[in-house]
Amino acid sequence: MSNKIIKLNLGSMAVKPKKTAASDAEQISKLRASQSPIAISVNRCPTWTSLDPLKFKGYWDNVGSGILLNTGQTAYFTFETKSQPRLSGGPVIGEYIFEQMHFHWSVDDFTGCEHVLDGHGYAAECHLVHYNSKYESMEAAVAHPDGLAVVGFLLEAVDAPNPSFDKFVEGLDQIRKQDTAVQLPSQSLAWIDREDVTSGSYVTYKGSLTTPPYTECVTWIIYEKPVQIGTEQLGLLRQLEGAGSIPIERNVRPTQRHPPGHSVIYVDQVKSKL
Repeated sequence: MSNKIIKLNLGSMAVKPKKTAASDAEQISKLRASQSPIAISVNRCPTWTSLDPLKFKGYWDNVGSGILLNTGQTAYFTFETKSQPRLSGGPVIGEYIFEQMHFHWSVDDFTGCEHVLDGHGYAAECHLVHYNSKYESMEAAVAHPDGLAVVGFLLEAVDAPNPSFDKFVEGLDQIRKQDTAVQLPSQSLAWIDREDVTSGSYVTYKGSLTTPPYTECVTWIIYEKPVQIGTEQLGLLRQLEGAGSIPIERNVRPTQRHPPGHSVIYVDQVKSKL
């Protein structure tokens, strides 16, 4: 009986590293950036289910209060507390610190959003702007591709008022004139506190600021399901005045072209078991 030498291909037997939520987030961080906002065909986006659920800490349940300001261009909300809200999970790596919240709108109920999903426009869009905690400030963060994370909510105008917006719209009614401000409790953000935040689907891509200087430093997270707001409640945004006491009728940047090789990911969040 002859001895046979059997050669093993050890390379083919190597254990491949398990795909993790962290590695998927790393992949998204390396996507090519584009100018924002963009029009997105959701059914053309690859669907991912492996990312961790998004985590919102210290927003509507913050112990501090905030300031709502009419900048003459938008309604702008910031917290006064040192304990700023933090965003983690999903496509972002590490923690991102809340900097400010602002709104975009138009004169009608269909062209007030900046991002357009499957050709459907909405009355307004709200942006929660965060900067990467590994940088010292928002100003420092915008110089880096992973500097900012912006969460976008599309606002759909409906006949009935949304009670969750009550405290916030009370503030809007007090800042009609440019450069006026009012203090609001953290509960004024209660409209964000819905099941969709941690279990709803969203699209994410690498993009830019939608206001000058349009720096490409943003990981965008746009929720697919719109937030409903009463027509009368929304009307208080449209009554805000800018320069010369003229109502701010439109503060929306048009959608931008997708560059070659640009990717948008559709994320179907899986509920956390915790």
